[in-house]
Amino acid sequence: MPAALAGPLNRVKTLLSTISLGQKIVIGLLLAGLVLGGIFFTKWITAPTMAPLFSNLASTDASAIVDQLNTDGVAYQLADGGATIMVAQDVVNSERLAMSGKGLPANNSTGYALLDQQGITTSEFQQQVSYQRALEGELANTLKALDGVNAAVVHIALPKDQVFATDEGKPTASVLLDLAPGKNLSGEQVQAVTHLVSSSIEKMDPADVTVADSTGAVLSAAGEGISSAAGDAQLQQEQEFEARLAANAQAILDTVAGPGNAKVSVRADLDFAKRDTTSESYTYVPGTPALSEQTSKETYTGTGAAVGGVLGAENTATTGNGNSTYDKNSTTANNAVGKTTETVQGAPGAINRLTVSVVMNDATAAGLNPQQIQDAVSNSVGLDTARGDAISVATMAFDTTAAQKAAADLKAAEAAAKSAQMWSMIKTGGIALGIVLLVLIVWLRSRRGREEYEELEDEEPVEFERIQVESVRDPAQEDRQAKLESAQRERVRGEISEMVSERPDEVATMLRGWFAESK
Repeated sequence: MPAALAGPLNRVKTLLSTISLGQKIVIGLLLAGLVLGGIFFTKWITAPTMAPLFSNLASTDASAIVDQLNTDGVAYQLADGGATIMVAQDVVNSERLAMSGKGLPANNSTGYALLDQQGITTSEFQQQVSYQRALEGELANTLKALDGVNAAVVHIALPKDQVFATDEGKPTASVLLDLAPGKNLSGEQVQAVTHLVSSSIEKMDPADVTVADSTGAVLSAAGEGISSAAGDAQLQQEQEFEARLAANAQAILDTVAGPGNAKVSVRADLDFAKRDTTSESYTYVPGTPALSEQTSKETYTGTGAAVGGVLGAENTATTGNGNSTYDKNSTTANNAVGKTTETVQGAPGAINRLTVSVVMNDATAAGLNPQQIQDAVSNSVGLDTARGDAISVATMAFDTTAAQKAAADLKAAEAAAKSAQMWSMIKTGGIALGIVLLVLIVWLRSRRGREEYEELEDEEPVEFERIQVESVRDPAQEDRQAKLESAQRERVRGEISEMVSERPDEVATMLRGWFAESK
């Protein structure tokens, strides 16, 4: 072994021989932790940066792309439940080109990008078809952004332009949605779909959009006055209104009878019809000058014989003498009349009728006045008897079995939680105490080893011989003597190794002198 390595190795061996077993274990654990940390840090540094290859993929397209990546030997990661495929950033562009060459993803709508592929010789029919396909693709991409929609297919029927306005048709659309497993669209979401489609197409009404899901269920049918989505929205509005009134009444009952001793239920019949009323009224203020006035007068005075007779074959005429006078006066006046035109648009959601039911526990309602309870609840919900509203207050025994069982279960759960928390604290404390004891033991043993080594270095040779003599007389100190001798030899060996490594020339000169003297 080279002399340059012999010295450091001997010093390491000497150091290891002087430390205790606990110190060796701690040093080993530290070295193992450093090695593992270095391995993980190296993997993290050398890991490639991942970037999305494709997003919002259908399940069939995702499966085909993953199979192709496995064939090409490209590492990938799946995100968004398999709808997004991540690959290394430096191979994104090349893999996209490779997948496009193989027709993947197949269900990817190009939208308005289709219009970029038109040439100079494109006919009017091709332009119309390309525009319709582009519009359908853009709408499908927009609908796929909704929560719970995996894929969407949109078909649009656009009427041809007619010469006469009376012959114009109305555009219609149909939407097919592929929903995520266990996902159902609410009424508001279905209305959002119909309004998104109708607002994107000129002259399309939301009632002309048919929406269905992949199971074949019709979510919104075209031509219906009130779609199922609108019905769901109206039902939700009624429930929210009933819950708000019930909360107002329940707050009063809880204050009077105590929590859990009274229950109120409100049923509201709302009118969702939309009405527009237009009324005109005329007013005239006496004494107001007329806007225009016209007067005419006719007078006639004359004499002459009267002519008369009987009609028929035999005409017998009669004549006479007399004077006649005729006078006529007429006045036409256009007065200033005030005209008021009022248009009232009735908002849907008017209350047709309210019915309120109150049930009180007879165990706590003995000292309460039912009429006062009825009046208080009626005022809190805005009851109107002229409208046909009704309220009933009943007193009966409450079934508290479920409440008692729930309270018992709650206590048991709290006790179990406290017990688990206590055992967790005990376990944590025991682990912490064990670690402290282990560290203390290792520290004490290391300190004891250092003290023994320092004592050995400070002892004189005479003291060492005395200990050897006493060890012969005392068998109990044989182990200590062996340790002292081993430490002495290791110390001498270490000093010699250090001298050889630090001053090799002087040691060589000294050895040559010793050889010369021995000869």
